[in-house]
Amino acid sequence: MIIKLKKPNHDLSRRAILRGIGASLTLPWLESFNAPAWGESMTLPKRFFTYYTPNGYNMSLFWPTETGPLLANSLQGTSLSPLSPHFQNLLLVNGLNNHPASSQGDGPGDHARGTSTTLTCVHPLKSADQLSIGTSVDQHLADLWNNETSIRSLEIGCEGGGNAGSCDSGYSCAYSRNISWSDNQTPLPKEVNPRLLFNRLFGSLDPNQSPAAITQRQRRRQSVLDFVLADTQQLKNQVSASDQHRVDSFLTGIREVERRLQSQEESQCQPGSEMPIGIPASRQDHAQLLIDLAISAFRCDLTRVATFMLGNGGSNKAYNNLGISEGHHALSHHQNDPIKLAQIASIDLWQMELFAHLLQGLSEIEEGNGTLLDQCTVLGISEVADGNAHRHYELPVVLAGRVADLNMGRYLDLRSNNAQEPIANLYLKILNDAGSPLNNFGDDGINPFNI
Repeated sequence: MIIKLKKPNHDLSRRAILRGIGASLTLPWLESFNAPAWGESMTLPKRFFTYYTPNGYNMSLFWPTETGPLLANSLQGTSLSPLSPHFQNLLLVNGLNNHPASSQGDGPGDHARGTSTTLTCVHPLKSADQLSIGTSVDQHLADLWNNETSIRSLEIGCEGGGNAGSCDSGYSCAYSRNISWSDNQTPLPKEVNPRLLFNRLFGSLDPNQSPAAITQRQRRRQSVLDFVLADTQQLKNQVSASDQHRVDSFLTGIREVERRLQSQEESQCQPGSEMPIGIPASRQDHAQLLIDLAISAFRCDLTRVATFMLGNGGSNKAYNNLGISEGHHALSHHQNDPIKLAQIASIDLWQMELFAHLLQGLSEIEEGNGTLLDQCTVLGISEVADGNAHRHYELPVVLAGRVADLNMGRYLDLRSNNAQEPIANLYLKILNDAGSPLNNFGDDGINPFNI
């Protein structure tokens, strides 16, 4: 996207950083910061965010009933209905396949294969102690943008666990617990603690400040914003009125995240609590905090690549918050039981409400003459379609924001064309749009997706 900027203040640096005693904060895009000379143009940065959920969906309720342009009511009655406010920014694609996740003679282990190939599209080596797969699409993008940001990529999620041992029918746990791979043997573990993520992103402390001092500041409930107050006031005297509004909005968001983290920590200090400080007891609060922090990282251009895993591949965590006591993985083997299918549909709806939270957060942030969502490719996906059948074909793929030069606001059903479209072709399209010279991706991506 190319935009025209007002006359800039060339005395300000390209990347604005508020500094104070004991802390620093990188600010979001502001029109006043070292913009091009009067009348010149500026290209806004692109981002990539993956929203992964385990165990598939109730596919009978997933897609709209009609293909073509999406309307405001197109998603009503489906699991995607929470996304209705963003229908113009969606691209729903039914019929994308991930053949590298199929068994190919390796027997069971569909969740490990499906999860590890979600973004790599390379059939993994079946072994509990040896890894061999491929570099994931997010990490190819991180390679392209690595010199532009202070953090190469973010890997976050609600369910942790190490990579050692076997987790699914002889496959290494690394395959089930990671979707980001920097090369064919190196998974990138995710951060599950919002407090640690916050400190990594925004708690850049004075080198002379000890860990004890950091802890003391947190116990005294001092905000990182308290340390940069003077710099903030000076900055606001140098920028435009619209930038002053952006700064206020950004700092308010940072303080709100801090407040929520502190509130969670206070509630966890009760006797008998075993929850680590910084991880909310509520799954929804936990997920939303992680997502909001990733959005803030995008907003500040700290990173341009993020992956979020709501759960590990084949996760059997129960959705007690929805009144569902049976584990999710066990429930996904529904055998067409109408009661289980209804419970899966409830889980699906909740997961899409969380996805809508992500899209809403991105759409509320102004960037250039649009929003942060306009500059972000958001991918919603699971390792399988129907968990009962362990299908890696006709995957539940929901795209939002911008996807290369593809028109948004549509529902495409590739099955009507009898097409066998690898999802790797979609990733190749995204990579080429970002400037990658790759002409193939994964095991079967050879033609950039275009429809």
